[in-house]
Amino acid sequence: MRPALAYLARRATGLAAVVGVSSALLGALLLFAPGSPVAEQGLAAWLGGFWRGVFAGDLGPSYRGIPVLDLVGRGAATTLPIVGFALLLSLTGALGIVLGLGDRVAALSRPLRLGLHGLSLVPVFLLGYVALVVFGVPPDGPRRWWAAVFILAVGDGTLSDVILGLDAERRRLVEQDFVHSMRLRGLPLVRRLAPHLALPLAQLLAARLVFLLSGVLVLEMVLGIQGLGLMGYRAAVKADFTLLVAIAVGLTGLVAAVQLGVDALRVAVDPRVRKDSRQTARGSV
Repeated sequence: MRPALAYLARRATGLAAVVGVSSALLGALLLFAPGSPVAEQGLAAWLGGFWRGVFAGDLGPSYRGIPVLDLVGRGAATTLPIVGFALLLSLTGALGIVLGLGDRVAALSRPLRLGLHGLSLVPVFLLGYVALVVFGVPPDGPRRWWAAVFILAVGDGTLSDVILGLDAERRRLVEQDFVHSMRLRGLPLVRRLAPHLALPLAQLLAARLVFLLSGVLVLEMVLGIQGLGLMGYRAAVKADFTLLVAIAVGLTGLVAAVQLGVDALRVAVDPRVRKDSRQTARGSV
Protein backbone atom coordinates (compact mmCIF):
# COMPACT_ATOMS: atom_id res chain seq x y z
CA MET A 1 0.00 0.00 0.00
CA ARG A 2 2.88 2.35 0.75
CA PRO A 3 4.13 2.42 -2.88
CA ALA A 4 0.62 3.36 -4.00
CA LEU A 5 0.51 6.19 -1.44
CA ALA A 6 3.93 7.33 -2.61
CA TYR A 7 2.65 7.34 -6.19
CA LEU A 8 -0.33 9.47 -5.19
CA ALA A 9 1.94 11.79 -3.21
CA ARG A 10 4.12 12.30 -6.29
CA ARG A 11 1.05 12.98 -8.40
CA ALA A 12 -0.30 15.46 -5.83
CA THR A 13 3.04 17.26 -5.74
CA GLY A 14 3.15 17.48 -9.51
CA LEU A 15 -0.41 18.79 -9.75
CA ALA A 16 0.25 21.35 -7.00
CA ALA A 17 3.27 22.50 -8.99
CA VAL A 18 1.06 22.93 -12.04
CA VAL A 19 -1.29 25.18 -10.06
CA GLY A 20 1.65 27.21 -8.77
CA VAL A 21 3.16 27.59 -12.22
CA SER A 22 -0.23 28.67 -13.62
CA SER A 23 -0.41 31.50 -11.09
CA ALA A 24 3.12 32.57 -12.01
CA LEU A 25 2.27 32.59 -15.73
CA LEU A 26 -0.88 34.61 -15.11
CA GLY A 27 1.13 37.08 -13.03
CA ALA A 28 3.71 37.36 -15.78
CA LEU A 29 0.97 38.18 -18.30
CA LEU A 30 -0.34 40.90 -15.99
CA LEU A 31 3.04 42.62 -16.09
CA PHE A 32 1.90 44.13 -19.39
CA ALA A 33 -1.58 45.20 -18.19
CA PRO A 34 -2.05 48.94 -17.53
CA GLY A 35 -2.37 49.68 -13.82
CA SER A 36 -1.47 46.14 -12.82
CA PRO A 37 -0.15 45.72 -9.25
CA VAL A 38 2.21 43.08 -10.60
CA ALA A 39 4.08 45.71 -12.60
CA GLU A 40 4.23 47.99 -9.56
CA GLN A 41 5.31 45.40 -6.99
CA GLY A 42 7.31 43.04 -9.18
CA LEU A 43 6.27 39.51 -10.08
CA ALA A 44 7.98 37.73 -7.15
CA ALA A 45 6.62 40.13 -4.50
CA TRP A 46 3.09 40.09 -5.91
CA LEU A 47 3.08 36.30 -6.28
CA GLY A 48 4.30 35.81 -2.73
CA GLY A 49 1.62 38.17 -1.42
CA PHE A 50 -1.07 36.41 -3.46
CA TRP A 51 -0.28 32.96 -2.07
CA ARG A 52 0.11 34.28 1.47
CA GLY A 53 -3.38 35.71 1.09
CA VAL A 54 -4.70 32.41 -0.25
CA PHE A 55 -3.36 30.41 2.71
CA ALA A 56 -4.45 33.10 5.17
CA GLY A 57 -7.92 33.22 3.61
CA ASP A 58 -7.71 36.94 2.85
CA LEU A 59 -6.97 38.38 -0.60
CA GLY A 60 -8.44 41.75 0.25
CA PRO A 61 -11.58 43.39 -1.12
CA SER A 62 -12.78 43.06 -4.70
CA TYR A 63 -13.98 45.87 -6.94
CA ARG A 64 -17.42 45.40 -5.38
CA GLY A 65 -16.08 45.87 -1.86
CA ILE A 66 -16.68 42.19 -1.04
CA PRO A 67 -13.68 40.06 -0.02
CA VAL A 68 -12.21 38.36 -3.08
CA LEU A 69 -12.41 34.83 -1.67
CA ASP A 70 -16.03 35.35 -0.59
CA LEU A 71 -16.91 36.54 -4.07
CA VAL A 72 -15.16 33.55 -5.66
CA GLY A 73 -17.06 31.26 -3.32
CA ARG A 74 -20.39 32.81 -4.34
CA GLY A 75 -19.55 32.43 -8.02
CA ALA A 76 -18.42 28.83 -7.54
CA ALA A 77 -21.70 28.04 -5.75
CA THR A 78 -23.48 29.03 -8.98
CA THR A 79 -21.07 27.72 -11.61
CA LEU A 80 -19.98 24.36 -10.23
CA PRO A 81 -23.48 22.85 -9.78
CA ILE A 82 -24.21 23.68 -13.42
CA VAL A 83 -21.02 21.93 -14.51
CA GLY A 84 -21.66 19.00 -12.17
CA PHE A 85 -25.22 18.39 -13.37
CA ALA A 86 -24.09 18.78 -17.01
CA LEU A 87 -21.41 16.13 -16.49
CA LEU A 88 -23.91 13.85 -14.77
CA LEU A 89 -26.44 14.29 -17.57
CA SER A 90 -23.96 13.67 -20.38
CA LEU A 91 -22.28 10.70 -18.69
CA THR A 92 -25.49 8.95 -17.60
CA GLY A 93 -27.12 9.61 -20.96
CA ALA A 94 -24.13 8.25 -22.86
CA LEU A 95 -23.83 5.28 -20.50
CA GLY A 96 -27.49 4.46 -20.97
CA ILE A 97 -27.16 4.62 -24.76
CA VAL A 98 -23.97 2.54 -24.88
CA LEU A 99 -25.03 -0.15 -22.39
CA GLY A 100 -28.67 -0.17 -23.50
CA LEU A 101 -28.06 -0.43 -27.23
CA GLY A 102 -24.80 -2.38 -27.16
CA ASP A 103 -23.69 -3.29 -30.66
CA ARG A 104 -26.70 -1.44 -32.04
CA VAL A 105 -25.00 1.92 -31.34
CA ALA A 106 -23.11 1.61 -34.59
CA ALA A 107 -26.28 0.46 -36.34
CA LEU A 108 -28.26 3.59 -35.55
CA SER A 109 -29.67 5.17 -38.63
CA ARG A 110 -27.28 7.51 -40.37
CA PRO A 111 -29.58 10.58 -40.05
CA LEU A 112 -29.96 9.93 -36.30
CA ARG A 113 -26.21 9.58 -35.77
CA LEU A 114 -25.47 12.66 -37.87
CA GLY A 115 -28.13 14.63 -36.00
CA LEU A 116 -26.78 13.56 -32.60
CA HIS A 117 -23.15 14.32 -33.41
CA GLY A 118 -24.09 17.51 -35.27
CA LEU A 119 -26.01 18.83 -32.27
CA SER A 120 -23.13 17.95 -29.97
CA LEU A 121 -20.60 19.82 -32.11
CA VAL A 122 -22.51 23.13 -31.96
CA PRO A 123 -20.65 25.67 -29.75
CA VAL A 124 -22.32 26.36 -26.42
CA PHE A 125 -22.54 30.10 -27.01
CA LEU A 126 -24.58 29.48 -30.17
CA LEU A 127 -26.86 27.04 -28.36
CA GLY A 128 -27.26 29.70 -25.67
CA TYR A 129 -28.46 32.25 -28.22
CA VAL A 130 -30.82 29.66 -29.70
CA ALA A 131 -32.24 29.03 -26.22
CA LEU A 132 -32.85 32.76 -25.75
CA VAL A 133 -34.18 33.63 -29.20
CA VAL A 134 -35.93 30.48 -30.41
CA PHE A 135 -37.13 28.87 -27.17
CA GLY A 136 -37.61 32.09 -25.23
CA VAL A 137 -35.69 31.07 -22.11
CA PRO A 138 -36.41 33.82 -19.54
CA PRO A 139 -33.55 35.91 -18.10
CA ASP A 140 -34.08 34.45 -14.63
CA GLY A 141 -35.62 31.46 -12.91
CA PRO A 142 -35.01 27.68 -13.06
CA ARG A 143 -35.56 27.41 -16.82
CA ARG A 144 -32.41 29.41 -17.47
CA TRP A 145 -30.42 27.20 -15.06
CA TRP A 146 -31.64 23.95 -16.62
CA ALA A 147 -31.08 25.35 -20.12
CA ALA A 148 -27.44 25.94 -19.17
CA VAL A 149 -27.13 22.38 -17.84
CA PHE A 150 -28.60 20.85 -21.01
CA ILE A 151 -26.51 23.04 -23.33
CA LEU A 152 -23.29 22.12 -21.54
CA ALA A 153 -24.23 18.43 -21.51
CA VAL A 154 -24.57 18.26 -25.30
CA GLY A 155 -22.59 21.22 -26.70
CA ASP A 156 -18.95 21.59 -27.71
CA GLY A 157 -18.75 17.90 -28.63
CA THR A 158 -19.36 16.70 -25.06
CA LEU A 159 -22.13 14.17 -25.68
CA SER A 160 -20.61 12.89 -28.92
CA ASP A 161 -17.14 12.41 -27.40
CA VAL A 162 -18.51 10.65 -24.32
CA ILE A 163 -20.65 8.25 -26.38
CA LEU A 164 -17.78 7.41 -28.71
CA GLY A 165 -15.32 6.98 -25.84
CA LEU A 166 -17.60 4.73 -23.83
CA ASP A 167 -18.58 2.68 -26.87
CA ALA A 168 -14.89 2.09 -27.68
CA GLU A 169 -14.30 0.96 -24.08
CA ARG A 170 -17.37 -1.31 -24.20
CA ARG A 171 -16.11 -2.89 -27.42
CA ARG A 172 -12.75 -3.56 -25.77
CA LEU A 173 -14.43 -5.15 -22.76
CA VAL A 174 -16.73 -7.47 -24.70
CA GLU A 175 -13.68 -9.06 -26.30
CA GLN A 176 -12.28 -10.11 -22.93
CA ASP A 177 -12.33 -13.78 -21.96
CA PHE A 178 -14.44 -13.28 -18.82
CA VAL A 179 -17.14 -11.60 -20.92
CA HIS A 180 -17.21 -14.51 -23.38
CA SER A 181 -17.52 -16.83 -20.38
CA MET A 182 -20.49 -14.88 -19.02
CA ARG A 183 -22.16 -14.94 -22.41
CA LEU A 184 -21.79 -18.72 -22.64
CA ARG A 185 -23.32 -19.04 -19.18
CA GLY A 186 -26.21 -16.78 -20.13
CA LEU A 187 -25.41 -14.14 -17.51
CA PRO A 188 -26.58 -10.53 -18.03
CA LEU A 189 -23.71 -8.31 -19.14
CA VAL A 190 -24.96 -4.81 -18.42
CA ARG A 191 -24.77 -5.02 -14.61
CA ARG A 192 -21.38 -6.76 -14.69
CA LEU A 193 -19.79 -4.47 -17.26
CA ALA A 194 -20.79 -1.30 -15.42
CA PRO A 195 -18.07 -1.57 -12.69
CA HIS A 196 -15.40 -2.01 -15.37
CA LEU A 197 -16.48 1.30 -16.88
CA ALA A 198 -15.89 3.21 -13.62
CA LEU A 199 -12.32 4.22 -14.46
CA PRO A 200 -13.05 5.13 -18.11
CA LEU A 201 -16.01 7.19 -16.89
CA ALA A 202 -13.79 9.02 -14.40
CA GLN A 203 -11.17 9.65 -17.07
CA LEU A 204 -13.81 11.02 -19.42
CA LEU A 205 -15.10 13.24 -16.62
CA ALA A 206 -11.65 14.66 -15.98
CA ALA A 207 -10.99 15.18 -19.69
CA ARG A 208 -14.31 16.92 -20.32
CA LEU A 209 -14.19 19.04 -17.16
CA VAL A 210 -11.79 21.54 -18.73
CA PHE A 211 -14.04 21.96 -21.76
CA LEU A 212 -17.16 22.32 -19.63
CA LEU A 213 -15.53 24.92 -17.39
CA SER A 214 -14.46 26.98 -20.39
CA GLY A 215 -17.91 26.52 -21.94
CA VAL A 216 -19.82 27.57 -18.83
CA LEU A 217 -17.75 30.76 -18.53
CA VAL A 218 -18.95 31.79 -22.00
CA LEU A 219 -22.48 30.51 -21.47
CA GLU A 220 -22.91 32.52 -18.27
CA MET A 221 -22.26 35.73 -20.18
CA VAL A 222 -24.77 34.74 -22.88
CA LEU A 223 -27.52 33.76 -20.44
CA GLY A 224 -26.65 36.34 -17.79
CA ILE A 225 -25.96 33.80 -15.03
CA GLN A 226 -24.15 35.32 -12.06
CA GLY A 227 -21.34 32.79 -11.85
CA LEU A 228 -17.57 32.72 -12.19
CA GLY A 229 -17.68 33.45 -15.93
CA LEU A 230 -19.64 36.66 -15.67
CA MET A 231 -17.72 37.59 -12.53
CA GLY A 232 -14.38 37.09 -14.31
CA TYR A 233 -15.51 39.19 -17.26
CA ARG A 234 -16.51 42.04 -14.95
CA ALA A 235 -13.26 41.70 -13.02
CA ALA A 236 -11.35 42.13 -16.28
CA VAL A 237 -13.42 45.19 -17.21
CA LYS A 238 -12.91 46.70 -13.74
CA ALA A 239 -9.18 45.81 -13.73
CA ASP A 240 -9.60 43.72 -10.59
CA PHE A 241 -6.57 41.57 -11.30
CA THR A 242 -6.51 39.80 -7.95
CA LEU A 243 -10.06 38.55 -8.42
CA LEU A 244 -9.29 37.52 -12.00
CA VAL A 245 -6.24 35.49 -10.96
CA ALA A 246 -8.10 33.99 -7.99
CA ILE A 247 -10.83 32.68 -10.31
CA ALA A 248 -8.30 31.25 -12.78
CA VAL A 249 -6.18 29.62 -10.08
CA GLY A 250 -9.28 28.25 -8.35
CA LEU A 251 -10.49 26.57 -11.54
CA THR A 252 -7.00 25.21 -12.22
CA GLY A 253 -6.93 23.80 -8.70
CA LEU A 254 -10.33 22.18 -9.25
CA VAL A 255 -9.13 20.44 -12.41
CA ALA A 256 -5.99 19.27 -10.59
CA ALA A 257 -8.07 17.93 -7.67
CA VAL A 258 -10.34 15.99 -10.03
CA GLN A 259 -7.32 14.54 -11.82
CA LEU A 260 -5.87 13.46 -8.46
CA GLY A 261 -9.19 11.77 -7.69
CA VAL A 262 -8.95 9.87 -10.96
CA ASP A 263 -5.41 8.79 -10.05
CA ALA A 264 -6.69 7.54 -6.67
CA LEU A 265 -9.46 5.57 -8.41
CA ARG A 266 -6.92 4.13 -10.84
CA VAL A 267 -4.78 2.90 -7.93
CA ALA A 268 -7.86 1.39 -6.27
CA VAL A 269 -9.26 -0.49 -9.28
CA ASP A 270 -6.22 -1.21 -11.46
CA PRO A 271 -3.75 -3.71 -9.93
CA ARG A 272 -1.23 -2.92 -12.68
CA VAL A 273 -0.71 0.57 -11.23
CA ARG A 274 -0.05 -0.84 -7.77
CA LYS A 275 2.37 -3.38 -9.27
CA ASP A 276 4.22 -0.68 -11.20
CA SER A 277 4.38 1.43 -8.03
CA ARG A 278 5.92 -1.45 -6.08
CA GLN A 279 8.45 -2.11 -8.83
CA THR A 280 9.39 1.58 -8.90
CA ALA A 281 9.79 1.58 -5.14
CA ARG A 282 12.07 -1.52 -5.24
CA GLY A 283 14.14 0.00 -8.02
CA SER A 284 14.74 3.15 -6.03
CA VAL A 285 15.97 1.25 -2.95
